[in-house]
Amino acid sequence: MNTGVILGGGGWVGIAWETGVLAALSEHAAFTLSDCSVAVGTSAGAYVAAMAMGGVDLVERARTEQSGALLTPLAPLPEPTPGTTTDTSGGTSAVPPEIMRLMLSPEGPSIERARTIGHLAMAATRDQDQDTAVHVLGSVLPLSTWPEGDLRITSVRCETGETVLWTRNDGIGLAAAVASSCAVPGFFPPVQFDGAHYCDAPRLPSAAALAEEKNLDAIVFIGPRAGALANVAEDAELDELERQGLRIVRITDGPDFTEVAGELLDQRLRPRATQIGLDDGRKAAQQVAALR
Repeated sequence: MNTGVILGGGGWVGIAWETGVLAALSEHAAFTLSDCSVAVGTSAGAYVAAMAMGGVDLVERARTEQSGALLTPLAPLPEPTPGTTTDTSGGTSAVPPEIMRLMLSPEGPSIERARTIGHLAMAATRDQDQDTAVHVLGSVLPLSTWPEGDLRITSVRCETGETVLWTRNDGIGLAAAVASSCAVPGFFPPVQFDGAHYCDAPRLPSAAALAEEKNLDAIVFIGPRAGALANVAEDAELDELERQGLRIVRITDGPDFTEVAGELLDQRLRPRATQIGLDDGRKAAQQVAALR
C-alpha cells in the first residue's frame, strides 16, 4: 500500500497529542512515518514529522511527555504582543485579537486571509529575533539536516498568502523550514528566506496534488480540528478523494480533547494531551493496520 501521511497543527498541545497518536500507532499497528511515501507536516505536525523521520523513538518520547519531564519550552517563548486577548476560545490566547479573528473566520478565500495575516504578523513581531528562534528550535530537533525520505513542511508566504511545501531541494535548512511552519502570527517571528517572509497561517489543501504526484493508495490524516485548527477546505478535499476511491483514515480530536483545547500554547497541558493522543491512536490502530 502506497501511503501518505498528513500531520496538522495544534501548538504545544498538538505536538504532545500527535506524539501520543503516533506512539500508539507504532505499538498497535506497526505504523511509522518511515513506512510512508510522503509525510507532510503543518506547524505542530512539522515538528513531530521532523522528529519521527529523524529517528526519535516516539514511544519513549510519549512516556517522557507523560512524565512532565519536557515541560521546559521546546523553543523560547517570546513575550506576547501588547494588546493580546485572554479569550481562549481559539486555543491561542497570546495571539493578537485581530489575527485570531482572521484565523477563525471561514469567510473569504483562505489565500486572502493568509496574506492579511502575514502582513499583520510581520508588523507584530518586527522586534523579535528570528535567528534565536530558529537556532533554539534546531537544537532540539534530532537532525541538523533534512532526514531521509520525502518530508514536506508547509508554511505561508506572508507577502502573498500562498501556501508552500518546503522540501530538501528548496535550499532552506530543516530548522528554518520547521520554524516557518510553527511561526504563530504575533507570537513567533516570521522566518525570512530568499527575500521573503514565512509564517503559520491558513493553508490551501495539498492532499489531492500529493495523491496524484506520488500515486498514493491511501492517506492517513492526523491532527486536531478544534477552534482555529478547523480546515473545511482540507476536509472537503479528503472527502472528494475518498469518493474517488482513495483510502482515507482520519485521526482527529475526540471528546476528551476538549480538556486541553482551551489553550493550545499552554505547556502544562502536554502530559494530558499525550495520554489523549495515545488513547485516540489506539482506537484508530485497527483502521491504520488494515492499510498494510
